[in-house]
Amino acid sequence: NRPMLKYVGFALLLAWHYTLWFIPDFFFDVALLDDRITISWIVNLLATALFLFLLAALLGRKRHLSDYPAALPAAMVVTAAGTLVLGFLPFQLVPAAIYFLLAIILSGAEAVLWILWGERYACVKATFTINRIGTVFGLTLTLCILVAYALPSLFTAPFAALLALASGLILRISQADGERTFPVLLPKSATNSGLKNMLGVGFVTLFACAACYFLCCIIPWEVLPTGEDSFTVGILGGGLFILAIAGIYTLSRDRLNIFKIYPALLVAIMVGFALFLASPLTYLAAFVVGFYVQIIQGTPFIVLLFIMYFGILTIKGYATPALTFAMAGGFVRIGLAVGNSWALAYEHAPDLAAVITPETCLAFMCLLAVVLVPLVRMEFSIVALTAAPPTKNEVEEICAEVAAEFALSAREAEILLLIARGHTTNSMADKLVISPYTGNTHIRHIYRKLDIHNRQELLDYVESRPLSHE
Repeated sequence: NRPMLKYVGFALLLAWHYTLWFIPDFFFDVALLDDRITISWIVNLLATALFLFLLAALLGRKRHLSDYPAALPAAMVVTAAGTLVLGFLPFQLVPAAIYFLLAIILSGAEAVLWILWGERYACVKATFTINRIGTVFGLTLTLCILVAYALPSLFTAPFAALLALASGLILRISQADGERTFPVLLPKSATNSGLKNMLGVGFVTLFACAACYFLCCIIPWEVLPTGEDSFTVGILGGGLFILAIAGIYTLSRDRLNIFKIYPALLVAIMVGFALFLASPLTYLAAFVVGFYVQIIQGTPFIVLLFIMYFGILTIKGYATPALTFAMAGGFVRIGLAVGNSWALAYEHAPDLAAVITPETCLAFMCLLAVVLVPLVRMEFSIVALTAAPPTKNEVEEICAEVAAEFALSAREAEILLLIARGHTTNSMADKLVISPYTGNTHIRHIYRKLDIHNRQELLDYVESRPLSHE
């Protein structure tokens, strides 16, 4: 009965990830920006993406991870224990490969929790709105990072472990309601449009995250006023920015469309590259632009765009929760890993980087401009696919507008409305006192006038068509 509370557990899982990899005092005897920490994080990102896609492939269309009761407690134990070991194991006494192995183990547990939360949201048919989910994630991220940053170093790792345990415990408590009904999957032939758009948005986001994180990592942290704490401060600023987005949406009369923000963020990344190329005096501004945009994509866009978009497609039956949440988490993580790896390679080849960094930035700017085009073109289909079904009165208005626009006869307009209301050919014939043959003739005329080929296409058109006065 409290819609905002359902997002707290998943928000804690994301807060755990950022506490683990972005708090300076988390690791026992090594600086946060040490190459071994950076490589461990990259390994974790790539391994999590791999586990997400692997789990989705193994589960397929008929099985669910929540069918296996041991999955949740095992993931909770591994996540908490792995967090403590990673935080307290001294880097100076063990090979770096041990840390890479721990990062991989943690990634497997995180992937399990991620998909279990996705399945939970599908079962309860969660409706994601920016004001609710943005507020929850903004507050959770900001408060958790503030607490972790303020704690003595010995308590940072236990605090992070508690975040993961709390996320799993909340999930377990929420499952106690016994709700286990998953949305019915559409036939494979009907899911192409949803899958096509999911892949399109996913690859654009992968590239945008790579560009963002490359920009953040090539800026020398020594020139920033926040020094080694720059990434932690960036996370806090990102949490506040999420709250700002939620506030703007709440106050906006036309209910700000989250998908229209996305192209603007790609433009912001290009501005960040331009600031970086302009002068060392604008490095701070470039870092703020790049890092905050990355945070917006890495946190609420996993939620506000990917989970809201992919989650709604799950509820509508376009794909399984495992597949949609694997794509939501996997594409972002691969993008961050690519961007960070690229920047790390430049850092270890300073002479080469000095020569080609400007050209690399210009190439990123050009490619970002290129990917803007398909993203903007996808906007209508994205909004249409995620739109809520029209109400009974709206269906009547939409059918009346369609009848007027395509010059349907009075009888054809009646049949269009009955189709939209779910009537079969025989029930329409009985209601209108005509033969089924005559009814089919009128239906064929409607298809021809609207350039539509079957009943499902007609229903999809009616459901996705906005009213002219909106």
